[in-house]
Amino acid sequence: MNTILRTNLRSGGTRLFAAGAAIAVAVAFVVTSLLMVDAFSRTMESQAEAEAAGADLMVSVGGVIEDPDEAEELAGEVGELDGVASAQLIRTGFAPADLGGRDGYLSVSELPEHLPTEYSAGHAPRAAGEIVLSEQFASAYALSVGDTVTSSDFDGDTTGVPYTVVGLISGVQGAGAAFVTAEGMDAFPEDAYADSVRVVLAGDLHGDPAAQRIAQEQIQQLAPELEVLTHEQIVEAWLEDLSGSGDILMSIGLGFGAIAVFVAGLVITNTFGVLVASRMSTLALLRAIGATARQIKQATIAEGALLGLAGSAVGVLLGLGAAYGLGAAARGFWLEEFAAVQLTGAAVVVGLALGTLVTSAASLFPALRAGRTSPMQALRPVDVAPAEGGVPRVRTTIGAVLAVLGLGTVVAAALLHSSLLGVAGAMTGFLGVLLAARAIVPAAVRGLGLLLARITGGEVPRLVAQNARQTPGRLATTTSALLIGVTLVVTMTVGAATAQRSLDKDLAERYPVDAAVASTESDAALSADDAVTGSVTLAGEQAELATEDGETAPVQVVSGSAEDVETVARRAGVLPESGKALMASSFYEGEQPVAAWGETARVTLSTPGEEPLQVEAEPAGWLPAGTVLVASGSGWDLEEAAGQTWLRISDAASADDVMRVGSTLTDVVGEQTPSTVEAALSRASFSEVIDTVLLVVLVLLAASVVVAVIGVSNTLALSVFERRREAALLRALGLTRGGVRRLVSIEAVLMAVVALLLGGGLGVFFGWAGVSSLVAEDVMGVALAVPWGRLGLIAGATLLAAVVASAIPARALGRTEPAAGLSRE
Repeated sequence: MNTILRTNLRSGGTRLFAAGAAIAVAVAFVVTSLLMVDAFSRTMESQAEAEAAGADLMVSVGGVIEDPDEAEELAGEVGELDGVASAQLIRTGFAPADLGGRDGYLSVSELPEHLPTEYSAGHAPRAAGEIVLSEQFASAYALSVGDTVTSSDFDGDTTGVPYTVVGLISGVQGAGAAFVTAEGMDAFPEDAYADSVRVVLAGDLHGDPAAQRIAQEQIQQLAPELEVLTHEQIVEAWLEDLSGSGDILMSIGLGFGAIAVFVAGLVITNTFGVLVASRMSTLALLRAIGATARQIKQATIAEGALLGLAGSAVGVLLGLGAAYGLGAAARGFWLEEFAAVQLTGAAVVVGLALGTLVTSAASLFPALRAGRTSPMQALRPVDVAPAEGGVPRVRTTIGAVLAVLGLGTVVAAALLHSSLLGVAGAMTGFLGVLLAARAIVPAAVRGLGLLLARITGGEVPRLVAQNARQTPGRLATTTSALLIGVTLVVTMTVGAATAQRSLDKDLAERYPVDAAVASTESDAALSADDAVTGSVTLAGEQAELATEDGETAPVQVVSGSAEDVETVARRAGVLPESGKALMASSFYEGEQPVAAWGETARVTLSTPGEEPLQVEAEPAGWLPAGTVLVASGSGWDLEEAAGQTWLRISDAASADDVMRVGSTLTDVVGEQTPSTVEAALSRASFSEVIDTVLLVVLVLLAASVVVAVIGVSNTLALSVFERRREAALLRALGLTRGGVRRLVSIEAVLMAVVALLLGGGLGVFFGWAGVSSLVAEDVMGVALAVPWGRLGLIAGATLLAAVVASAIPARALGRTEPAAGLSRE
């Protein structure tokens, strides 16, 4: 066997390069995923340690003790226990804030006394009006030491409380971390709530696990209803909470890695299939001089194992390099404290074992074929390879049944909104399509070849069609690798577009206007903003709203023409019908709203000089506070100067663009004038999330696509050896070098076209069904969106990849000389 193995390696070493590259790329992806998840887990562990640093025990009071005074009393009792140096109650608060001229929210905690903190700038807060921020939070709002942040309550009833930034902290948990003194917490405009009591033991007891357990028992006797954790338990609890993120990252990384490995398996199977076909005479001679069928099979499998081991070793090195690069990027652009990537034994073992096992398994069927080689084949004249057998009926039948059952299950999952059922159905259906590809792909390539021949009148496309009948297995396997990549990319692209369109429709129903301000002064100020694509002024009047129970409130009544409103509205029918009205959801009778969502209330609108107007009013959360929208032609003489401005924000506007528009509105009309940009902000934020997820998924799929392209190039390159006599015969019959080159290129392009047609159709179907299965019907309706522009780019990239992949094999086959090709060697 060793002699046969050495012979195979010498004769096929260069031909195995692309197959080795395919497994190297797949293994590199898996190794990178494992190393990055390991680094992420160590980052979470270090952050958990930082959270618990300086504390021996933590007593969780949040949700159990509501009264801060009662929690403060408990902290005092804990502080009097033997061996306790201090017991500090940590209060937290959350409120809206002016963050350096930008609206946002401030999450504040008391600064723990014994927290080891590294200040990248400034110092700890020392007075009630001082605050320190995390570096991430300060960077997000362009804040630095010396700036002022002003916090206010949610009702806007109190004057804002200013805090001067005196320090920036690095290495804290949470991007919104901010710390103040106890006096600063007392001044916070919103009620602070008790979160925990940090306990520090005295002297040598500090940091002693045994002393911590003794103190834990004492505190639990004092407050048995509370959870008391030692330092070690605090870290474990944090890691348990955070492990979900690591598990999700691991699942995602290994899931996409499995796709890349599967595609690499197809490439390797194809490679060894072509190699075995090109070695038939050599293998037959080996059988004739005494080699057994078992030795031939073992040598072929051993060749696959060695290829897998070598490719996996390269893949481990590539994965390590990629992980180092991604880790450096994470520290530079995301989290400065992201742990350094370290090569782990698990990543090396998994990478080497995975690549070796996959290549060994992929070479199994070609090895069985090689073992069936008869010694008599050595006596046969070298000729053009005979055509492969017909369509495998059993395989095609099984594939058709699985495809029908799986795709039917996907439809059921979409209608029932069941994601797990959808995943199972998609996997089953796609497996069925891959099994049936042996019958579908060659027939499709042959049909396209004949169609192209009829259109162009050339013979080369006709020869491509004939070749589809000659080697259908090789054609189907190569196209399947492309089919997997195309289907996944189209699925994600259509899914993202469908989710975006469905979300836009849902937001249009709930928020038909992007932005509105209860003033007409802002129109000129916003006209120069590129994010604003349209505006309309509605006439208005100050009035009084009275409910049937006698409750009254000042309101701004507005209206306009349907034609004007439709220039900025996201949907038709924004204006109410005659006798009806829409009112902002800020009107209350005592503690209850005038009308709940989906209900109406009978109200009377009155203003001096006009007849009272009785309408059925329905709440509308998208209107500025204090607004009532009535039908046009209500009979009131409304004035534009007392009206509102409604805006249409560009679909391409980012969340920052929308926030800028909101800030401009506030600057022009003042904080006391109601305005809202909630609809546009929601649309922009969700759009950015969807685009980011799509980008991440496409990057993760890149490994599979690269492997698929390598597979196409490799199969075509190997087929040069198999088709050498065919090319020589065609050259002898008058076909030019260019004609031979076109033969290979057209075959590659037609394979790509079939993959695009079949994968595109499946991708559109899976994209719609995937969103439908994830979204409940009562939450949001699903509207299919096919992004033809992006699909065009995918098609162009696929066809270009096919042409590039076929370039070298086409040139090699085109150089075949008629005499050399017809020789027996």
